[in-house]
Amino acid sequence: MRKLLILLLLFTAALAFSFFTFPGALHNPHISYKDTLEEERLRYMNEVLESIKGKEKMNTDSVFKNIQTFKGVKNFKADHFLMMMNLGWSEGLGVSCTYCHIPANGNQMKNRKSK
Repeated sequence: MRKLLILLLLFTAALAFSFFTFPGALHNPHISYKDTLEEERLRYMNEVLESIKGKEKMNTDSVFKNIQTFKGVKNFKADHFLMMMNLGWSEGLGVSCTYCHIPANGNQMKNRKSK
């Protein structure tokens, strides 16, 4: 019984500490944010998908120019590459396509020159 009382006391102390140290922690356990660039990234991705229509299932380095990281990788399809660019790198970095690419005529994107 004594051990149970000590555990209950420790739990209460930890709960009180977390409440006073992080006042919003108990009321809002899930921090949410709005991805303000999601719509722009989807628009660019859909434009590029439209421009490669019919080539979506081809290997990435056969469809896009200047692919260095995945050059020669078999079974890495262009549509998968675009999804990875959009949902992986762009969203993960919190940027849009235009952070690395310049929109050009014909729904194509040109790479920005590295500094």
